[in-house]
Amino acid sequence: MDEKGLRLSGGVRRLIPVRLEEAKALSDELRIMILEMLHERPMSVEEIVRSLRERGIMKTANTIRYHLSILKDSGLVDLTRVGRTYKYVAKSRYYAYTGDLEADKLIEEMADEVKDDVKRIVEKLIATRGDELVAIAEKLKPCEFCVTKHFVEQVIFEILKKSLGSVLAETSLTKNIDKEL
Repeated sequence: MDEKGLRLSGGVRRLIPVRLEEAKALSDELRIMILEMLHERPMSVEEIVRSLRERGIMKTANTIRYHLSILKDSGLVDLTRVGRTYKYVAKSRYYAYTGDLEADKLIEEMADEVKDDVKRIVEKLIATRGDELVAIAEKLKPCEFCVTKHFVEQVIFEILKKSLGSVLAETSLTKNIDKEL
C-alpha cells in the first residue's frame, strides 16, 4: 500500500494501455486512483468522493464525474445500476500484469532493443520541429518560472503516444499476435 492506501503492485498500478484512448485516460493520477478503487468493487460517485476524502484527497462530485466520464469513454469502466443507485465498475478487459520479475526483465530487454530507434525519432523531431515543440511547450507552461525543457519532453511524449496508438491501430501485427493467443 502507498501513503494514500492504494495498492501499488498488481491491479491497475501496473496497467499496460493498449489503445490510445486508454493511455490518455491513464495519464492522470486521480483517474488511476479511481480505477484502482473500482477494481476492488463497484462504487457510486458519492462513494468515490468519500473514499478519496478518507485518503485526504478533497474532490467534488462534479470533478469525479468528469474523470469517470473519461474512464468510461476510454472503455476502462462501465456504469451499471444497482437497485436505485448507479455504480461504476472497472472492466476486466484492461491489460495489467502483477509485477512478474521475468516479465519485467523481458520488457526492459525489449525497451533496450528499440531505444536507439526511438532516440533517432526524438532527435529527428527536435532537429526538424524544435521551434514548434518549444512554442507548444511555452503555451502549456502553467507559469513563467516553470522549466520549458520539461514541457518540451511532455510534448514529445504525447507525440510518441499518438504515433504509437496510430501504428497499433493500423497494423496487422497485433492482430496476428491476438490470433496466436
